[in-house]
Amino acid sequence: MRYINLDKLRMPDGWNSRSDAAAIAVAAGSSPDDYSSVWRELKPSMAVLSDSKCWYCESSIDRDDNAVDHFRPKNRVFDAINPHQGYRWLAFSKSNFRLACTFCNSRRIDIAFGTAGGKADRFPLLDESKRVYANGPIEGEKPELLDPCQIEDCELLGCQQENGRPCAASEATIEKRRAITSIEIYHLDRDPTCKRRHSIAVGLISDILDAKRLFELSQSDDDKKQDFVKVAKRIQCLIDRDAIYSGEMKYLLRGQRSERHPWMQKLLEA
Repeated sequence: MRYINLDKLRMPDGWNSRSDAAAIAVAAGSSPDDYSSVWRELKPSMAVLSDSKCWYCESSIDRDDNAVDHFRPKNRVFDAINPHQGYRWLAFSKSNFRLACTFCNSRRIDIAFGTAGGKADRFPLLDESKRVYANGPIEGEKPELLDPCQIEDCELLGCQQENGRPCAASEATIEKRRAITSIEIYHLDRDPTCKRRHSIAVGLISDILDAKRLFELSQSDDDKKQDFVKVAKRIQCLIDRDAIYSGEMKYLLRGQRSERHPWMQKLLEA
């Protein structure tokens, strides 16, 4: 998962006026879905922010195979302890929009591999007693789901080197709980996704081992320096924000750091 800065989202001409009008209509009793064209207008601009990747899983998505997910559901909240008609007052707020692929957004069951997920109307909180049911401040809510629009959340997901399956990047109780919940609800452990993630991880680890060898040789052999630079550039490409699964690849690279190889930290900070 990579951080998405929503402040950089460019809006079409007149979008704010259309959004305000739709919000007024919904407040008067209309369904948010009657005005779905308003948030769908933003899909192209949202795709630009993530280099056409799903904001949750970082898989590449075709233009027609994406959706504007409402982080706080607009119609119904499955996880609410009391009946909740959705955060309707946020239905047209860009701060509540996330670009999602079909598998992260829609509920699916993978019978063959025993996984299920897809966000749909899920929105669990760490403390359900803080749930907001009507138009008002939401700052007291602490989402259990990791949010790609919160920079600190994006460091909490990793993947296993041996099979590409997602994992928690922290053993802290709350952070681990949030990662595990997000893996299930966003369906990040869907097997085809894990296979693609693993394929890239295999290449990354191979390059890291090669770069370590060349770096050590380059300390006494200038002819090896250019060879090292070439491999380091390949690694950089795999962790650049436009690469698929770059958040998980950064996690794997962080796990390979050592004092003997300061170049790794430099790549992570670039």
